[in-house]
Amino acid sequence: MRNTLIGAGLAIILVAALFAASAYWRHPATDDGTAVADTSTPPAALKDDFVGETKSGAWKLVCNKGKEFPKAPSNGQTGNSEGAAPQEAGPPPGWKFPRCIVGLVLHNPKDPKDEVRVTFRNVGFKRVLALFVRFPPTDVTAGDTVKARFDATEWEIPVRSCPAQFCLAIASIRRSDVPVVENAKSFNVAFTPSGRSTEVVLPLPVAGLGDAIKAMKRLNH
Repeated sequence: MRNTLIGAGLAIILVAALFAASAYWRHPATDDGTAVADTSTPPAALKDDFVGETKSGAWKLVCNKGKEFPKAPSNGQTGNSEGAAPQEAGPPPGWKFPRCIVGLVLHNPKDPKDEVRVTFRNVGFKRVLALFVRFPPTDVTAGDTVKARFDATEWEIPVRSCPAQFCLAIASIRRSDVPVVENAKSFNVAFTPSGRSTEVVLPLPVAGLGDAIKAMKRLNH
């Protein structure tokens, strides 16, 4: 499967997502810093300017206010040293960071600090759907492979980063494969903990997932 984050143009977005992936459960805030309360509004009924949190089955849809991509400093020149027009490396005019994400947290009842966080978000200038799975650093290590299974479809996801507090497996999802996620009747994440030979399978709920992802896509544009 070619479900990898493609191109250097996504590097800045990916770095931002690495930090954001650890904080998606926090309450969104208004301009004055006041937290926005949860709502029970179904995702499909949310207004385009929705800011807050709502549940869709076991999944949580979280939306903050949109922020525009910072403009690079300019020295007033419009071309390069050879007089050619500069290449378009940045986002389209007025482009904003995707402001909504969908996620849930799986807790280990034997150890409250041992949790796996599963997040779907749109990344990059083209709003590619991506799956983020965050593990405790004792479970996996950079270079390991995690498996995401949607019904009979299995995708291998590389563990890309392991800062001190967590390890993060990330994969983008091709547009043609998005319906596999939205319409799945079953979903689980499987991995082999470091130093062990037995695979651990984490079943995840699918009720409400498709509706939440569709709403996220709509609200992120």
